[in-house]
Amino acid sequence: MNMNRSEIRPQWQSLEELDSIETQSKELGLPVDEFAPGADTLEVRSGVDRRNFLGMLGASMALTGTVATGCIRKPDEKILPYVKRPEDLIPGESRYFATSLQVVGQVYGVLVKSFDGRPIKVEGNPDHPASLGATNHFGQAEVLSIYDPDRLTKPVQDSKPIELEAARQSLSQLAAEFKKTGGRGLGILTDWVASPSYQGLLGKLNGALPEARFYSSAESRSVAELSAMGLLGLPNGRVRYSLADAKVIVALDADPFGLEGETVRLTREFAEGRKLAGGRLNMNRLYAVESSFSVTGSIADNRLMVPPLAIQEFVVELARELDRRGVSIGGQGSGLAARLGQTNIATQHSKWIKAVTEDLLTNPGQSVVIPGEKQPDWVYALTIAVNAALGNVGKTVEFYPDGSAVKLGYSDQLAQDIKAGSVKSLIIVGGNPAYSLPGDVGFEDLLTRVDKSIYLGFEANETSAAVKFAIPMAHGLEAWGDTVTIDGTVAVRQPIIAPIFPALSEIEFLAVLAGESETNGYSIVRQNFRNQSKSGDSDAAWHAALISGVAPYKSFEKISTGLSYAQLEVALRKQLNTEEASADSLDVVFANDYRVYDGRFANNAWLQELPDPLTKLTWDNAILLGPSTAAKLGLKTGDSVELNVGGGTAKGAVLVQPGVAKGTAVFSLGYGRRKVGRVGTGTGFDTAALRSYRSPFLARGGKIRATGETYVLARTQLHNSMEGRPIVREATLAAYTAQPNFVDKYELIAKDKQKTLLWTEPNVTTGQQWGMTIDLNSCTGCSSCIIACQAENNVAIVGKKEVDRHRYMAWIRVDAYFTGTADDPQAVMQPVNCMHCETAPCENVCPVGATVHSPEGMNDMAYNRCIGTRYCANNCPYKVRKFNYFNFSKRQDEMNPLIAMQQNPNVTVRFRGVIEKCTYCVQRVNKARIDAKVNGNGIIPEGTVQTACQQACPAGAIEFGDINNTSSQVAHNKSEPRNYGLLGELNTRPRTTYLAKVRNPHASLV
Repeated sequence: MNMNRSEIRPQWQSLEELDSIETQSKELGLPVDEFAPGADTLEVRSGVDRRNFLGMLGASMALTGTVATGCIRKPDEKILPYVKRPEDLIPGESRYFATSLQVVGQVYGVLVKSFDGRPIKVEGNPDHPASLGATNHFGQAEVLSIYDPDRLTKPVQDSKPIELEAARQSLSQLAAEFKKTGGRGLGILTDWVASPSYQGLLGKLNGALPEARFYSSAESRSVAELSAMGLLGLPNGRVRYSLADAKVIVALDADPFGLEGETVRLTREFAEGRKLAGGRLNMNRLYAVESSFSVTGSIADNRLMVPPLAIQEFVVELARELDRRGVSIGGQGSGLAARLGQTNIATQHSKWIKAVTEDLLTNPGQSVVIPGEKQPDWVYALTIAVNAALGNVGKTVEFYPDGSAVKLGYSDQLAQDIKAGSVKSLIIVGGNPAYSLPGDVGFEDLLTRVDKSIYLGFEANETSAAVKFAIPMAHGLEAWGDTVTIDGTVAVRQPIIAPIFPALSEIEFLAVLAGESETNGYSIVRQNFRNQSKSGDSDAAWHAALISGVAPYKSFEKISTGLSYAQLEVALRKQLNTEEASADSLDVVFANDYRVYDGRFANNAWLQELPDPLTKLTWDNAILLGPSTAAKLGLKTGDSVELNVGGGTAKGAVLVQPGVAKGTAVFSLGYGRRKVGRVGTGTGFDTAALRSYRSPFLARGGKIRATGETYVLARTQLHNSMEGRPIVREATLAAYTAQPNFVDKYELIAKDKQKTLLWTEPNVTTGQQWGMTIDLNSCTGCSSCIIACQAENNVAIVGKKEVDRHRYMAWIRVDAYFTGTADDPQAVMQPVNCMHCETAPCENVCPVGATVHSPEGMNDMAYNRCIGTRYCANNCPYKVRKFNYFNFSKRQDEMNPLIAMQQNPNVTVRFRGVIEKCTYCVQRVNKARIDAKVNGNGIIPEGTVQTACQQACPAGAIEFGDINNTSSQVAHNKSEPRNYGLLGELNTRPRTTYLAKVRNPHASLV
């Protein structure tokens, strides 16, 4: 049905009026006083009999109930029915569409769930090679970004809003003017767009305007990678890593399972190599060398914590050791190995170097060394040279062209050209360079020097405010397009909904600029499909590509050309820096934030409230210091400080975090936005003044000064020690091989003694019984499950203040624990949702039967029964039941008038005063049961139901199903010797159990 948003809900007044009982009571014509007259002075004296007492009490409670009901009364709603319903639309039935998204430089194939024409949930496309059926937290959150009310809603020209058609005409006129001069004096700054149609139009634009200059803002791609490939003789080349057959993985300041590269695919391939089910006793080995904890480092078998520049030394040491062992880096006759031998680096990590070298040499062609995107180009190039020498190229390492149609300069070159007068007009396509580029580029000042500045952007931001002509860009779920992965796989991007606000897609924008006769997005994509498809342009081939989500061709093939090392030798002579850091200064690492990245997701409430996987910080960034560094500086968590680097100063707050190298500070990007929507305003601290273009991710000589003030950092977990309790159970592979049932020794009470005499034990063995297992050996702690649950179950955000009051509402959390020493710890991750206990302690104490046990073994919540006593939350040892102290969903509606379009109609939107928790996505189970009754015998087939967290998990760590079905994967997992229940000594008999973690460290590094 079509719904007119303005008619669905009335215009709300202020939040205070909404929450005021008095205001609500007056509107409903009810008494203002909560109780009957005189009730506040009622005294029960001797002589008042029980009948009269209960009568007076009942009358008071009746009035209380009337007023309370009015306080949360739903507004009247109006709907507009279809005059003629589309033939293929069934009211109340969701539909799925295959499409693709590009998020932070990564391409995903996705299946988008649409309800009555509204996209409400994103799932991974199992047919797409970069998704394999999963997503990450960014992909899950895209369904909220489309409903961002602070988007650019209208084109703005010379500070005046105009209509989209007028903007098209103005853009066409500007294009005609540029064409007269061949584009002389025009600069085009583009974010990287992995799209064949986009790159094709960029090439046409270059042909139409041969004098124009093209630049890349490089916000979502590794500058080091492109430059490194140039040093190796493969300019415009990209590196694709494959972990499916990798037995040894070395991550050098890299985060392939968190933020860098094709994280979803790499996580799934890595996790498959960790599976120990069915008696398997071999698994891959992961080394991580880094200066602060990343998602990858947290799951490493061996982790070496070193200062940032020591990572460069480690790469050189590793290359020299391999050369000494007979593996010639750069090949015979190359001067590269000789140059490495001339360095003055002392071997500081000989034990580690020998262990890594031994493993690499033992597994030729089945290992991979992955450099981090924050490292300089020569480190990146040298690491690839190491892979080539080990025989990994063509196996775990492959090279592909980046698919760019035009050679792009970088923003430092753009700055020089604008200052020299070579660029007098500037067109910006995507990104937000006015905020995200380092401060010394001075991008906003550059915009004042050009005559014309045009920007196609998604949100109202720093760049849109600084240009003279801003045009709204359509969201990826609103417009036709296409995407291409690193290996050339093409997917059509089809719109799921018409643009909510008038907007142009990137390809439509470029088509207008290039003076193309066809500027319709669909026609452009279809023409590109026609030109490249090997199956012809039949409607059947086109429709097959739309249905599968993958086109029947590749845009390009892998590069088979060999590497050359002459330029790398020159770079080593110039760049190798062995200077020791000053004892009284800090090395400052700037890292893209795990939640808002470089600031592009600052207005996404789900991501703002998502806890960082390691620090558990929400709604802020902070300056991370290791415990010894903080103690030396006399600082503690929450201290407000000023950080000075190279003459630039920025404010920040300290967070003392285990796993940060000595003398190192880590400051996340993406916060302190100067112009952003209502969600991101006032969050965190800006780092731009500290960063330089030549070294955007590392600065030396940092000085930190306490201001004497404090700053509130809202975190969801404040204690990271298990205190000797058997919460996360782990062992080495050797120990597991020797004793497969090692988890039993952690039981505080033997399993056969875990029972109670207080009630009769349930004996539910008939019918379908639902349960879940979580494999801690696969889980990376990436938090995709949290956002997936939020999207599926209409879980409200609460804001920084409420998080700080411990009122965080997410139904699943990922606990992080540190083991070892404070200055050199290991980390373990554990997702925790409702355990659905068979002897649930919450059920026995609920006075109104709101929490009950279903016949299929699930712990259900009847929201309309709950009166908010919170006895169940107090009685829950896992602390997974959440009480909504306020009407958070109403507040969310007020902050974002569009969010109701995203919400799942099959899940109740909770008002205040009730307990919420994980339901095992019971709405999905019920839907499958209905289908099974209609189409079969009522038995839900194995694999039909996936919970939202399970479906999103890139690692495939979560299994859900019928534990009574002995052939189900969850039943197999529960029979594994690694299977254990959390807090089993309490005899809660949880239906959610865990497979213990097993690490595979090198024997010499245990």
